[in-house]
Amino acid sequence: MTIFSGENLKRIIRNPTFWIFLVIFAGGIFVRTYHFNDWLYFKMDQSRDAFLVKGSLESGLLGLPLLGPRVGAIHLAHGLLRVGPIFYYFQYLAGMVFHSTEAYVFAYPDLFFSLLTIPLLFFFVRLYFSPRHSLMILAMYTFSFLIIQYSRFAWNPNSLQFFALLTFFGLIKFLNATEDSWQRLWLAVWALGLAIGSQLHFFGFFSLIGISGLMILAHYEMWQKASWQRLRAKATWRKLFLSAAIVAVVFGIFYTPVVISDVMKHGQNSRNFIEALSAKPSSQAFSDKLTTNISESLHYYCLLTTARCYTSDVAKEWPITSLLTGLLLLVGVGLSFHGVRLAKTALERDFAMLLLIWFAVFFLLSIPFAYQLRPRFYIVVFPLPFLFIGLVCRYLEEHFGKKALLVSLVITGTILFYNIRGTAVWFKEQALSQTKSTPVTRTLILKAKDGVTLGQLKGVADFIYAHHTPGKRLYFYVKPEHENPMRYMLSMKHDPTLTFMPMSINTDPEAEYFAIVPSSSGMSPAVKKFGDIFTVVSSEQHGQLTVYELTIPGRLVSPDFRLDKKNGKSDRLFWEDVFGSAVTVPTQSTNFGD
Repeated sequence: MTIFSGENLKRIIRNPTFWIFLVIFAGGIFVRTYHFNDWLYFKMDQSRDAFLVKGSLESGLLGLPLLGPRVGAIHLAHGLLRVGPIFYYFQYLAGMVFHSTEAYVFAYPDLFFSLLTIPLLFFFVRLYFSPRHSLMILAMYTFSFLIIQYSRFAWNPNSLQFFALLTFFGLIKFLNATEDSWQRLWLAVWALGLAIGSQLHFFGFFSLIGISGLMILAHYEMWQKASWQRLRAKATWRKLFLSAAIVAVVFGIFYTPVVISDVMKHGQNSRNFIEALSAKPSSQAFSDKLTTNISESLHYYCLLTTARCYTSDVAKEWPITSLLTGLLLLVGVGLSFHGVRLAKTALERDFAMLLLIWFAVFFLLSIPFAYQLRPRFYIVVFPLPFLFIGLVCRYLEEHFGKKALLVSLVITGTILFYNIRGTAVWFKEQALSQTKSTPVTRTLILKAKDGVTLGQLKGVADFIYAHHTPGKRLYFYVKPEHENPMRYMLSMKHDPTLTFMPMSINTDPEAEYFAIVPSSSGMSPAVKKFGDIFTVVSSEQHGQLTVYELTIPGRLVSPDFRLDKKNGKSDRLFWEDVFGSAVTVPTQSTNFGD
């Protein structure tokens, strides 16, 4: 009898847990896809990646890079440290499937993996929790405002929420499998999650490896003499070699581009990696970093669980909420110790031990980065506070019976209420920002909160293209963080005759000028930079942005003007470099898809 047999399917369909799960999953799909395309966050990093993958799609598979995005928080004396390229490969696959290079298509992989995380989390928590507690944890995670926000745009760390969970799920199942065939399968799943997850974020790389390594040591109790004595058996060595071979094959497949790049560049990325590890720590004292790390942990765990604490001065503005968050975390850690000590099975002990190691490793690794922590660092621990809350609810119900069930429901309901409310407020901000200048407080990806989305950028590009005279060269002014996104929007016009570049006051007789400025400021940013030299011909507002068509009366022109075009060579290697031809990163695109 298989899980797909008629009898089993009937049993599943009759189970209320199945229908509650479907309701949660459907809600998760809705909040992650509602106005996904127009409200997409599309800034410098996203447009940089889009240009690269767009160029790869136009040139073919060999145009894919061997290395991925740079590690932004690491400053090195020579070169750039980069993670693996799997993020770009996912985007390339999305472009191929949908035969499109639209910016929102490149965000589909992160959306896809964020949705897959929901059923994966349910199967993961069912290893330890009852169906009721599993659904409570799942609902809190699914509707967490911060997790929703990080599921709705393209960025290399975003899919780490899925692959971190896949890593730990595969590891727990591997450590507790009783049959060799299942052990090998779950080992491959663990290696797959680790090989991909470690390429998505530098912090995730260390977190996943550290947590996995300590978990293996804890499971096999490597501090015990008996554990080392088992290594004398030939059967143990045979298993070790087979396990190492499986892991080596999985990592060999997914890290081949990284290895080839390092061989061809004489170990440049490896040297950068070592330099990053040995970099001189910041000047702050360890005690200051520790204090800051505790404060930041309260800040982001509070934001993650309640959608509150979204301002910087959490202790002043959210004292009760942050205090309760800290209390829940401490109790959850204590109950994890309790679970390890009183576990009835090896699986329960491993699960409780994983929670402890997961929390401890992340906290310790984040101490050196205490002053640079951002919400994205916490992607690797997104499920953790909800698992701790699940431990609290389980403990209360085990010791106080049905009376405590009401407390569990109140805790879950309160967390759901605040997160759904926070998401609704954010959606309202997003909706208003499409048509008028609106203050935004809920977009938490970066400190700069301007409320500019893909839909607004596209509207601006449409206006510019409609008012552009064919054959003339287009110069535009825009804030630096929107310069590359605007270039991408204009490139999506698929007009090979269209030439565009950032604003330059020169003698070009074919020049046309446009300014894209915040709607709240008018032309003042452009005037501040270039002087009061413009005359407005026409304008149009697109929410947070207003675009102006301009002329410059009295501007000197020269028939001898020549445009100096420059194409930059990436510091990465591409597959075409492996096979003998160089790739130039395109500054404009030609045609691919619609």
